Amino acid sequence: MTPTDDQYWTDYDGLQHAKHALLNRYLGGWYPILSSWYGRVLYIDCHAGRGRHQSGQEGSPILALKRLLEHREKDRILSSTEVHFVFFEIDQINYDELCSEVDALGTLPKNVYVHPYQEDYEAYLRGLIAELKSHGQQMAPAFAFVDPYGFKIPMDLLNQLLAFPRCELLINFMFRYVDMAIRIPDQSTNMDELFGTHEWRKLVDIHDYKTRVKQTIRLYAGQLSAQYVTTMNMLGKNNAVKYVLIHATNHQKGRELMKGTLWAVTPDGTFTAHELHTPEQLVLLAPEPDLRLLKNNLSREFAGQTIRMEQLYEWLLDTLYLRKHLHQILREMRKEGMALFSDYDGSFAFKKNPCVEIKMITS
Repeated sequence: MTPTDDQYWTDYDGLQHAKHALLNRYLGGWYPILSSWYGRVLYIDCHAGRGRHQSGQEGSPILALKRLLEHREKDRILSSTEVHFVFFEIDQINYDELCSEVDALGTLPKNVYVHPYQEDYEAYLRGLIAELKSHGQQMAPAFAFVDPYGFKIPMDLLNQLLAFPRCELLINFMFRYVDMAIRIPDQSTNMDELFGTHEWRKLVDIHDYKTRVKQTIRLYAGQLSAQYVTTMNMLGKNNAVKYVLIHATNHQKGRELMKGTLWAVTPDGTFTAHELHTPEQLVLLAPEPDLRLLKNNLSREFAGQTIRMEQLYEWLLDTLYLRKHLHQILREMRKEGMALFSDYDGSFAFKKNPCVEIKMITS
C-alpha cells in the first residue's frame, strides 16, 4: 500500500462525497430496473478498497451493498432476483478491512451474495469472459465500478464488458495522472492500452489546457463501445480537473437514469464537483439551471417542423437535459406562441404524444 493510498482512506473530501452520492443514487434506480427483467444481477467493484474511511464514511462496496439492503423495494427485488456483489481488492490491509466491514453487516438476506477476491480484477475478468465465450454464454446484467488509484484500465477489457447485453460501466478516469503520462515516453504502452488507440499522441500538441481536457475526454469516451457516455468533472483545489467520472451504457434507461442522477447531485446543471465543497454546498448553493441553451437548440433543430413529442424525447436523450426541462421550455414557448400543439384528444398532456410545431426564435 502506498502513502497516496493510505491518505485516500484518511481524508474524505468533496469529490469523494460527490462520487459516492452519484453511485448511491444511481444504484437506487438501477437495482429495481434490472431485477424486474432478470434473475441475476452483478455489482462489480474493481478496486474495492477498505470499505470505510477513517472518518467513518462508507466506501463504494459497502455503500452499494447497503443501498440494496435498505432499499424500499428490497423484498420485491430479492423475491425473484439474485444480487451478487463482486469485490476486487489486491492489497492485504485493504482486503482484510473490507472483509471485516462486510462481516459487520451480519447475516445477509436470501439471494444476496458477496464475493470478495484478493486478486487483480483484470486477470480475473479476462478469464471469466473467455470462459463465458467458450461456452457461448452471456454475463448476467452487470454494473462495474472501475475506480483505480492510477490509470491502468485497458480499453479492450472495458469494451469486452460492454459487449455483453445489459452491462454498463462507471469509470474514474484519472485525468491529472493521464495528462502527465502522455508526456513520458516510458508510459506510451500504458497510454496505448488505456485509450485503445495511438491517437492520444496528438494530445501532447494541444497547449491550451481547457481544450486538452475536452479533447482527452472526447477521445477516451469515443473509444468506449457504448451508445451513451455521460461525464462528470471533478475539480481539485486549484480548479483544475483532477478526474472525470464516465458512465457508459448501451441502453436508453441507463442513460436517462444517469442524467437524472447527475442533476440530483449537481442541481446547477454544471455536472461538476469541487474538492473543497461540503455536502451541503452541493445542494444549498446551487442556482436554478439555465435552460436558455435548451430553448435555443430546440428552436434551431426543429424550427419550421411539426413533430411528435416522442421524437423530441429521442432528441433529448443525446443532450444532458431531462424531460421536465423540455416540458418547462415547451410550456413557455406555448405561452409565447412559439410552440403549437395539435392532434391530441381531450385536455392537453405531453404523455398523449401530441404533434408540436416549433417556431423560429427571432430574438
